[in-house]
Amino acid sequence: MPLTIGLYRAAVALVAVTGIAMELGRAESLRPFVYFTIQSNSVLAVCFAFAAWSAWRGRGGLPAWLKGAITLYILITGLVFNFVLADAPTQAPAANAGQFVDVPWWYVDSSDLLHAVAPIMAAADFVLFDRHRRMRPHYAVVWLAYPLAYAVFTTVRGALFQQTAYPYFFVDVSLLGYAGLLRSVLIYGAAFSLLGAVLVVADRLLGAKGAERVLARVRGEATVGAGRRPAAERSAA
Repeated sequence: MPLTIGLYRAAVALVAVTGIAMELGRAESLRPFVYFTIQSNSVLAVCFAFAAWSAWRGRGGLPAWLKGAITLYILITGLVFNFVLADAPTQAPAANAGQFVDVPWWYVDSSDLLHAVAPIMAAADFVLFDRHRRMRPHYAVVWLAYPLAYAVFTTVRGALFQQTAYPYFFVDVSLLGYAGLLRSVLIYGAAFSLLGAVLVVADRLLGAKGAERVLARVRGEATVGAGRRPAAERSAA
């Protein structure tokens, strides 16, 4: 099983790296790194590559707070893009994906990889391969540090380089004003905190004996004791 887990996590990292490379090649600059999409996928790629290596070596995976943070941020990337930015006045990278002419139905653009494939694969990894019941309730608040820092970054960048476009409309001071920006930060912060809380609750539920036995069967594992995985396989997750 560690081999399977490692291969899957390596595939997640490859998906993220491929999407980022396509974006950088299109932009011919490092500007895409301004976007939350590129930043979250970059962190995902690095951490999942390490997690794949750890699984192959039979070592412990990422700490719970970090794995949860990565999962939350990539879910934010997918959910915000698909439900908020799809018809927004300011778009994230590769927003025109799917609007090309004369391309086959199976064509996959960087936007598909970064905003759909990577988030779905990361969520599946969380459900199937993580050791559960490791997350603490306060993680949902701690995880807000990066989105808040990102809002500060875009605000300072916009103030220093006023001719540079803001990456997203909901952090665009030129559209919202500072009062509107504060309101936007509070609304999105509350939504992200709620999503983090859902992740923590899901972690608890997936670690219940019945759920763990079901997941063990899905993974093709023999249950040990009260639905616990063998020690060697637990360390790989």
